[in-house]
Amino acid sequence: MTKKFLTCLGLALVFFLILSPMAFAEPQSLPNGPWVENEQNVSLQGIMTNEELFKKLEQIEKASNGRMELEIVGYSDAINGDLMEPLGWPLYLCKFGDEDSIKTRVLITTQIHGNEVLGTEALVKLMQKFAAGGMEANKILENVILWIMPRVNPDGAMYESDGEWYPIRQSSQIWNPEFIGLPAGTRAPWYYSSSRQGYDLNRDSNPNLDFRIENLADYDWTPGEFAEDILNDRSMNNSRYGGYYVTPEARIITGVYQRLQPDVYIDVHHRGFNYLTEEDIRSVSIQVAAEVADPYTDPFSGVDYEVDADVLELARQVNVVGYQALQRGFSSFGAIQKYPTVNLPGTTLGSFALNDTAIMLIEIKGQTQNLGQKQKGMLTQTAVTSIYEILIALADGSIHDVDASLYDEIPPSANRMSDPSQRE
Repeated sequence: MTKKFLTCLGLALVFFLILSPMAFAEPQSLPNGPWVENEQNVSLQGIMTNEELFKKLEQIEKASNGRMELEIVGYSDAINGDLMEPLGWPLYLCKFGDEDSIKTRVLITTQIHGNEVLGTEALVKLMQKFAAGGMEANKILENVILWIMPRVNPDGAMYESDGEWYPIRQSSQIWNPEFIGLPAGTRAPWYYSSSRQGYDLNRDSNPNLDFRIENLADYDWTPGEFAEDILNDRSMNNSRYGGYYVTPEARIITGVYQRLQPDVYIDVHHRGFNYLTEEDIRSVSIQVAAEVADPYTDPFSGVDYEVDADVLELARQVNVVGYQALQRGFSSFGAIQKYPTVNLPGTTLGSFALNDTAIMLIEIKGQTQNLGQKQKGMLTQTAVTSIYEILIALADGSIHDVDASLYDEIPPSANRMSDPSQRE
């Protein structure tokens, strides 16, 4: 090899390094992404459609030999007052464990936002585990009643855009104030999307679980007063207040909650991307939260709501167990943060916490639009592992030995990352 050749090679390498800095750019996180690249399509091939999910639930029930009971608890378009009127998609409730007043009662929901798909996939895995039985699963169900509502927003889950399957956050209902007895022109609830023509179902709940617009007279309010003083007033029609139960789905979930009266409620979502800390750039797999609502006064009944101290302690213990279950070596399984501080009484978590239920929010990284089915296996297993260990601790009572103050040591939400691709 000649000296002239080596000189040219060296100069070429220098120019490459100068002109191509991005080729050696530091990753945002470890692992970096996974991102759907610019020329790739977002694949949902590994995600169940509604039909596939419903068929799978029926198969699990059949294979469970009576361990699981499947029940339709309402329909997504049942807007005429009868939630069992078969309009739209069915909402399923999967029940494990014989009902017993002394058992710990647990309710889990997923996909209240239609584009947050992996929680449903995770809970199907969890249900298969309990349906199959086995010493450990059976022992849990000796002491726990477990109710699961997978995919509580089937409309958003099956939304189509330009003929393509494109799950979205919102449900599919049009705001029509006159249909529910309000004056024409009344503003929609703040969580209604006119572009999507649907609601954010996770803002339509209320700490006053019995509130309904059609029952305003119970609170000495008229429809006109409600329209003028609440919906048409942005100082009242906002996230600091509970929702108005205008959607069938929110009413259905709350009805299930009132039937079970759970001790613990877990809701599985998705969010964006973060890395853990400046010193530890592992990609955050999930964020968790035990608190999402401040003390609340219902503007209609005047009743005050506040999370009970014992309920909050149990919520923190539940979150700590879920966090500790994933601390397995230096992997992204254990890269967990605490969800940002929020005050959202209109969420299912917020309204149920204010009614004496310990809560856990699980936020899996990535959205359908920028993740698709990438890393599906790892992320679903993250949720399954966390929830399963919580159920074990609830069943054997060890949950009450957990130091609730460890919740404060979970790293806070920080270091948000953006999707580096240029996809539309």
